[in-house]
Amino acid sequence: MLFGAIALALVVGYGALASRAAPLIVPAGTLTPTPPPPSATVPAPRISGTIAFTLRGDVYILRGGQYFRSTSEGRSMEPSLSPDGRTVVFARTEQIDGKREVDGQIVPALLRYTNIVKKDAAGGPETIVLNGLRIKAASGFHAVAWQNGPSISPDGKMLAIVTDAGEGSSDLEVYELATGKRLSLLSQGSSLADPTWSPDGKTIAVTSYTLGAPRILLVAADGAKADPQKVSADGEYYRPAYSPEGAWLVYTLRHPKGGNDVHAVEMKTGRDVALTSDGHSWNGVFSPDGGSVAYLHEADGVIDLYAMELGSALTGGQAKAPLKLTRGEGVDGESRPSWGK
Repeated sequence: MLFGAIALALVVGYGALASRAAPLIVPAGTLTPTPPPPSATVPAPRISGTIAFTLRGDVYILRGGQYFRSTSEGRSMEPSLSPDGRTVVFARTEQIDGKREVDGQIVPALLRYTNIVKKDAAGGPETIVLNGLRIKAASGFHAVAWQNGPSISPDGKMLAIVTDAGEGSSDLEVYELATGKRLSLLSQGSSLADPTWSPDGKTIAVTSYTLGAPRILLVAADGAKADPQKVSADGEYYRPAYSPEGAWLVYTLRHPKGGNDVHAVEMKTGRDVALTSDGHSWNGVFSPDGGSVAYLHEADGVIDLYAMELGSALTGGQAKAPLKLTRGEGVDGESRPSWGK
């Protein structure tokens, strides 16, 4: 009974973490069966640049009119491409048998953690940039870390992540990508998620849950200040991503009565533009040229990756009809895509 209680507590804990980082978006009910995940290269509409996304726990790369699987273990999430589209980093879940003290007793425990992994977007070997198994102790009392949301800086040299610090908090940290050396700790005791760099590398936008409901927070990369981003739309807003020139943030708006849509906010004025209105779209990112947005959309319980040419949508006009990029294999809804050159 004790072991069962511990297992239940772990499940509840990780469930709470997941719900904070990835709010519920798929409607309740039985999901439509999806085809097996593709193991071979799949034809896709041709778009500019490279998009990394996750499908059934693996990272896929879309470029040149096709997409292919870059990982195969089924435990990867949250990919981030370097600005040139050549390198992808992502988080991968791992676990180890260990021990914990509960109510004064030492009990076995299955400890979960995440590694931050780097590889060439075209394929090839992997490198663990940050190991979530911080200390492997002979006693079984290992020190582990849950590291989320890796985001490569515009110059390709730094990596921003959030690390679960326990007691409902998550720290924003910056590391050197080549060596894994920590360069700065930008928050302590906050509850942050979804870091994304401004094009000039001076600011990291995050989702902040510190006050409860999600909001967008702009954190100076040197740690000097953190300011909330003004958003005029009614609802809860999270998971921001910068436009290439830095004037706009695309984000997900959760409506007061439920449902999610992709919006953009002009940073200086707070002017808001709804890019979707179906209540089943989220996790938008700008293309490298700023002319399009990629995002996730759910229909009949199946999530796919879409791209939309913005046209004059940000200046009072209309966007073009969205283009479906994947084939109903079931894209992972928790991870936002990443778009590089």
